[in-house]
Amino acid sequence: MCPATLASPSGTPLPVSSPASAGFCSRRLDRLDAAMQAEVDAGHYAGISVAVARHGKLAKSGCYGYQTLEQRQPLREDAIYRIASMTKPIIAVAMLLLYEEGHWQLDDPVTRFIPEFADLQVMQQDGTRVPLQRPMRIRHIMSTTAGFAFGPLLGSVNPAVDALYANADLWSGTHEDFIAKLARLPLEAQPGTHFRYGLQQEVQGAIIRRLSGQPLDQFLEERIFSPLGMRDTGFGVPADQRDRIAPRYALDEQLKLVLAEDQSPFPAVAGTPAGVTPRFLLSIAGLYSTTHDYLRFAQMLANGGVLDGVALLSPSSVALMSSNLLAENVPMHFLESFDGIGYGMNVGIVLDPARASFNGGGMGKGTFYWGGVHGTWFWVDPVNDLVVVGMIQQVDGGNPMTGRPYPVPDIRGICRSIVYGALINPAL
Repeated sequence: MCPATLASPSGTPLPVSSPASAGFCSRRLDRLDAAMQAEVDAGHYAGISVAVARHGKLAKSGCYGYQTLEQRQPLREDAIYRIASMTKPIIAVAMLLLYEEGHWQLDDPVTRFIPEFADLQVMQQDGTRVPLQRPMRIRHIMSTTAGFAFGPLLGSVNPAVDALYANADLWSGTHEDFIAKLARLPLEAQPGTHFRYGLQQEVQGAIIRRLSGQPLDQFLEERIFSPLGMRDTGFGVPADQRDRIAPRYALDEQLKLVLAEDQSPFPAVAGTPAGVTPRFLLSIAGLYSTTHDYLRFAQMLANGGVLDGVALLSPSSVALMSSNLLAENVPMHFLESFDGIGYGMNVGIVLDPARASFNGGGMGKGTFYWGGVHGTWFWVDPVNDLVVVGMIQQVDGGNPMTGRPYPVPDIRGICRSIVYGALINPAL
């Protein structure tokens, strides 16, 4: 059934199965408990939440460490997290909902929806600006190869262009102001020729608003969160629920955890108190969620677009989202180019598990994944019918996923090794 003809699900977590019935060795999967707790005890992380599902059932769920270090409260099972860039896959699903209604095609020019981009040019290394060699198309926006810059943290192409973006005050006005400012800036590369993580999802958000005629938060709530029972996901948190928000911590120069100065969902809206809905709803990184809410979202994707009888997307749309959209000569790229990894619609794709940069190991070919800068992560492994979601709240805790340095062990990598090491009967 489709959401229009089926009542929303209850929002309860997935059905539970024993690890053994899901193909896991219980003893090996329980290594997660010791490993996660060891990282907390070492002072590397304040609190860690992990959920592992196979064949649509929850095989392992654990909370380790503290809700707050100051009061030493145990981490709540229903803790709410700033998911940062794990907002992006949700935005991709929103775009696909409109795709299934016939509103856009991959090769449509972006100017059909954002006419303000009609005069975009590319700034070359010598500072001259040249016209686009090809139209910027929706496939470029969806695969983050449209040519927009972002900043030197993610691998600069042209420092002069980065400086223009940094000085453009992109986030100070309305969403329409953002588009107008972006339209006046040069691109750093011709569309389709370079992967540059950053701003593309804000353009997707503008397209969603214009095509649907709704504010982004209303569209996501009505079309995704409510049908999937994601009751604790949104751009803000009700005042009477904000004690559930896990504080964000940072490692100081002595690698000691301290409360981060800014508790907003993302630096672009710095200064917004935790849980308060920002004036600017960030499509790139603005949402709050819980481990179990996001598990429901990820399981929907693993199921080919369906959860609890609600057909949110068709299987072909999920397949499109999780297919590599990058041209053969365009690698996924952060500080360095990634081997064995492609990029679909706001998700990374494991093309070659043995060679996959920062994702190598047991993941099945075609696994798609993403994470957030504060350390949240998820992956969906279609080969093994496996879904994993993890949450931490730590400044730059998501760096290892992108190959950037981080001074303590990679919690996502530890989780990955243990989960696949425990899957001893994958045929089950």
